[in-house]
Amino acid sequence: MTTEDQAPNTGLFETAADPEALDRAVAAAAPLPVERADLALVNTLQPSLREPVFGLLSSLADNKYVLGRRYAEWCTGAPMLESAVAAAAMAQDELGHARSFYPLLRGFPRGLDATQMEEKGWQLRPTSAMTCLDRRFGTWADFLAANLVVDTALTTLLLAAIESPYEPLRQRARKIQQEEAGHWVHGAGWLRRLHPTDPSLGAAIAAVWDDAFTWFGRSDDPVLAPLVEAGLISQTPDELRATLRARLEPVLDPAQLAAVVARELPWHRWDANARRLASSVTS
Repeated sequence: MTTEDQAPNTGLFETAADPEALDRAVAAAAPLPVERADLALVNTLQPSLREPVFGLLSSLADNKYVLGRRYAEWCTGAPMLESAVAAAAMAQDELGHARSFYPLLRGFPRGLDATQMEEKGWQLRPTSAMTCLDRRFGTWADFLAANLVVDTALTTLLLAAIESPYEPLRQRARKIQQEEAGHWVHGAGWLRRLHPTDPSLGAAIAAVWDDAFTWFGRSDDPVLAPLVEAGLISQTPDELRATLRARLEPVLDPAQLAAVVARELPWHRWDANARRLASSVTS
């Protein structure tokens, strides 16, 4: 058996179960051409910042891609027709965001040898997407929890980049912010439809909370901390966590919110290089 025949545990398609949804996802995620100017702008970055910027862009791309794929898996399974349409639209948005980030990686030294999405074997490469996205959404509550917490975490970071002096990041952050407004409206709207103390929703939010809040890294994160110091993003990891919590507090049930806020974030599982939590081991 060749190496290509063996999918690694962290492959992007490890939990694939809906071939049609995945075909749609792959077609939508094929990278768009990037202007030479975008790639050349890597050279305007200080050498010490190129690796942190690469790490941020690749993490955003992977999270956007896998989240879009998870949304796509519910295009025919949502509880209402309107929500199925919304799931399809949100999937298309996220996959479009991913394909705007992936080609930028080619301009970085580490991106020259990285397998790109349209190349043979790209589905088998490890992902830096949040660990909670390794699993398919088993219920509509899981979908909504990711919609509210994971999607909003990504948007929170991009909001801190809308004035970035690194033009490729700034341009994408501004455009994505506009498109993400509808995602928040969808999640918050569904939250109002459901009973505020629905235990399934509380469990689903708790299941993604740690991934989203650790994704910004520790206060001295090797990716975000240098970018804050250089002015490429405007908020520190701790400030990003506070912004995300402030965004979520008004719409979440106080008891459910208190339960997740009271517990310690599992920093012992955080892998700063992969920008994701290691999978928890249950007995």
